[in-house]
Amino acid sequence: MSTLPVVLAVLVFLVSAPSAAQPGSEPATSGAERQLLLPADLPGQPYEVRIGPGVSTNLFFDAPVQLVGVEAREHFRRAVAAEDSIILLPSRELLVGQRLRMTVRFMEGVAPARVKFILVVVPPALAERQVEVSRSRAPELCQQEAREAHEKARQCQAELARLRAEPKGSSGLTGLLTLELMDGQGVLALGLRLVWLEGQALAVDTATSYRATRPLKPGEEKETPRTRRVAMELWVTSGDALPWTAAGAELVSEDGARHTLSVWQGTPILAGAEMQRVVLEAELPEAEAQGSFSVELWEEGRTRSVTFGGVSFP
Repeated sequence: MSTLPVVLAVLVFLVSAPSAAQPGSEPATSGAERQLLLPADLPGQPYEVRIGPGVSTNLFFDAPVQLVGVEAREHFRRAVAAEDSIILLPSRELLVGQRLRMTVRFMEGVAPARVKFILVVVPPALAERQVEVSRSRAPELCQQEAREAHEKARQCQAELARLRAEPKGSSGLTGLLTLELMDGQGVLALGLRLVWLEGQALAVDTATSYRATRPLKPGEEKETPRTRRVAMELWVTSGDALPWTAAGAELVSEDGARHTLSVWQGTPILAGAEMQRVVLEAELPEAEAQGSFSVELWEEGRTRSVTFGGVSFP
């Protein structure tokens, strides 16, 4: 039997297929990548995607999605959603000319929440291999992002102004005095005997805590609440095979109150290397800087953490 009538029928179908179902998109060519932009006020008509028997078609979205449903699912070897993409692999049982409905839901709350597709079965040579789907940014979302960016810029400008206002050469004891972080008693030190659980990534060889009290300003009463600048110097070793770099730390009191500590570490701590120094610092109200504490240290993303007890300040 001649295949000419079948080929002619397919060509007539492709030429006569309505273009209204693809608003704002260009016709697909063999194996071409296509970008599909969805307006925030999505119209009711679905969007066409051309699939071919035995040909994989991948749809990539600008946000995580869920495949709500696909018609004739039993005729797909694969029809799955993986985070921000959908993989379609039709079986060879599908017939050229079939039109199958597919619905996709966006996991984020940006409009549109859902989008409908018509999967048009075409000869394998004309199937689309990759379609990138993105959504227009709603005006209110753009305004919100602009406000957040403006606020971030304002905070950066305020921090820059604060740094510029600090006295120059504010390092060492000069810095403590000009920044009013130390009174006449100077900086007090206390040797610590820390405790920790066996098997942690870090072990402390030597630990020292420090305290400097903010001086009273002229005219202030002695009863005026003051703050203490506290710090810890830890000389640590690592028994872990992976390098260890502290990204954050907290000081935890006996009643569970938590205070953020700044962290300084010269280089990553390597297993078998010599002792390396980690310095932690915070500013606390004088009444809260007393008693016993524990310290929690963690890496970026809190993938690994260590805890030391027995911390106190002079």
